[in-house]
Amino acid sequence: MNTVFRPLVLLIVATLFSSAVLSAQRAIFVEETYADADFDLSNSDLPSWDIIPGGPGKDGIPALTHPAFTTAKKDNWLQDEDLVIGVSINGIAKAYPIRVLNYHEIINDEFDGEAVAVTYSPLCGSAMAYRTTGKDYQNWELAVSGLLYNNNALYFDRQTESLWSQVLGSAVAGPVAGAQMDLLPTTLTTWKEWRQRNPETLLLSKVTGHRRNYDLDAYAYYATTDRLMFPLNHSDDRLAVKERVIGIEVDGEFKAYPYALLSKAESFITADVINGQDIQIEFVPEAQAVYVTDGQGKPFPSASIYWFSWSATHPATMLYSLPGEGIPTGLSMSLGAL
Repeated sequence: MNTVFRPLVLLIVATLFSSAVLSAQRAIFVEETYADADFDLSNSDLPSWDIIPGGPGKDGIPALTHPAFTTAKKDNWLQDEDLVIGVSINGIAKAYPIRVLNYHEIINDEFDGEAVAVTYSPLCGSAMAYRTTGKDYQNWELAVSGLLYNNNALYFDRQTESLWSQVLGSAVAGPVAGAQMDLLPTTLTTWKEWRQRNPETLLLSKVTGHRRNYDLDAYAYYATTDRLMFPLNHSDDRLAVKERVIGIEVDGEFKAYPYALLSKAESFITADVINGQDIQIEFVPEAQAVYVTDGQGKPFPSASIYWFSWSATHPATMLYSLPGEGIPTGLSMSLGAL
């Protein structure tokens, strides 16, 4: 071998070997660190070396189960511009303030007897709700594991202590690995806009039984930067890291719609077809809110989420562009201080 290149080759080999050793050590660290918590990663659908502790351990961030609600008329603490996740099922409308979800991430709730988990991952800006009752299981009660994958929270169910991905809505490790929850239609909007559309809405109370300063937004600065708190195993530079998008999935086909483009649509209505499914997206400029419906006007499941998280989870995702224009790059539209 040429003596000039030999040191370079040795350096590359040493680097690759060191990386492999570090990855193995990190996987062992995660396994050992969380062994006491009984999180079985042996059948994980995710690479175990990319599952990392996020700081607070198991139940360190307390989920809320069957919390108290108040009415819009009695509310005297939420501001008009405060963000809420709006959920409406069978004629029952409820609003879940981000100010509360920042501290709890999961609300285990019911709509007329139907179990629902309303979730929010502050690091990914991901607002998603799932039906937690299904034909193969009954009323999963979700809680925060303290583990992350691609900055996104991994939850666990108290029935089997399997790990669940917030953004996938599926069990990724443990006794029920592979189980899938149904994603529900939600809207991330302002309290004022949701209240105007749903005057009889219930509002999650800030009387939670936990001592938290719900007037303080601990993630306000985080939302304004491109910095991430933890490693990411896949990045996509078609959009800014924390560009907010609406992510939609239809039978295994994924597509993201940047808020910045939805705001440019004629009459703020965007019509599209995903995998044969007609989709209509309404953008509400004064609230920076998005409502997704199908071809018959029925609410359709979607996720409001930062681009980095959606694209890391779904690397093959399509990206919406305005008719006649190419793929957007470097867009920027924030939705409050999330």
